[in-house]
Amino acid sequence: MAAECAVAFFDVDGTLVWHDYAKLEAEEHEAVSSLTELRPTPAVYEAFASMRAAGHRTFICTGRHLPFIPQTIRDLNPDGFVAGAGAYVCVGDHVIRDECIDHDLLIETARRLERAGIDAIFEGDKDNIELNPTGSPARFTNSHLARSAVELARLAEGNRYCKLCTKGFYEQDFAPVRAFLDTYYTTCDLQGGTFEFSPRGVDKGTGIEAALAYLGHGKRDTYAFGDSENDLSMVGSVETFVAMGNALPGVKDCADYVTLTAAEEGVPVALEHFGLI
Repeated sequence: MAAECAVAFFDVDGTLVWHDYAKLEAEEHEAVSSLTELRPTPAVYEAFASMRAAGHRTFICTGRHLPFIPQTIRDLNPDGFVAGAGAYVCVGDHVIRDECIDHDLLIETARRLERAGIDAIFEGDKDNIELNPTGSPARFTNSHLARSAVELARLAEGNRYCKLCTKGFYEQDFAPVRAFLDTYYTTCDLQGGTFEFSPRGVDKGTGIEAALAYLGHGKRDTYAFGDSENDLSMVGSVETFVAMGNALPGVKDCADYVTLTAAEEGVPVALEHFGLI
C-alpha cells in the first residue's frame, strides 16, 4: 500500500544519474563539462511526475551546490533542494538554510592544500574556484582557476563557499593535512577518485531535518536514496534509507533496502517496491 504524503530525498550522481566510475577515475586531469550536463532517464522523469500526482513530496539531496545543479535535474520539478551536501536547503522559493565555510578557515585550508600540493575545487553559491597548485588545467569549464591561496583569496572575496572536493588524490596524499582536515571537516568518499570535505556539523542528514521541520513532517513515511559516503548521514534522518545497487559496500550495509543500480533504473524500481508510484 502506498504511503500517504511521503517525502523522499534523492542523491544525484550515482543515484538519479548513472556514472561509469572507472572512466571517471581515468579522467583525473582532463578538463570536462560532462558532470554538469546530466540527464536522468525518461523512467526517472516519469517517476517524479507520478510521485507528484500521488501527493508525495520530492527533494533533490546532493553534494552539488547550486551552480553545479543543471537544468536537466531541475526539470524533475522537485519540491525543494538540499544542496552543497546539506549546506543549502530550500522548500519551493523559501531558503531555510544557507551555511558557508568561515572565510578565514577557507583561506587557511587553501594555504595548507597549496603547501601539500593538492588540487581542490571550492564550491560556492555563485561560482566555483579550482585551486590547482600542481599546475593542472582547470577540470571544469565553468570554474575560476587559482594557482595559489593568494589567488584564491582574491577570487573568493565577497563570495561564500560551502565545501571543497578533490579528485585524483588518495589517503596517502592527505597525510600532511590530515589532522587539520579532520579537525574542521567531515571527509566523504564520493567514488570515482573524488573526496568531499564539508564543515563539521553540516551534512545531508541535518539538511533533511531542516526541510522536514519546515514542512512540519515527522520521520514517518520519509525516504532517502544514495550511493556514496556523504549519503550515510541521511540514514538516521529518514524512516527508510535505500542504497543503490552501485553503492559503496558500507552504504549498502546501512540500508533498509538495496535496489538495482542507477543504470538499471534503481530509483523507479524502489519507488514501485514501496508503493510510492
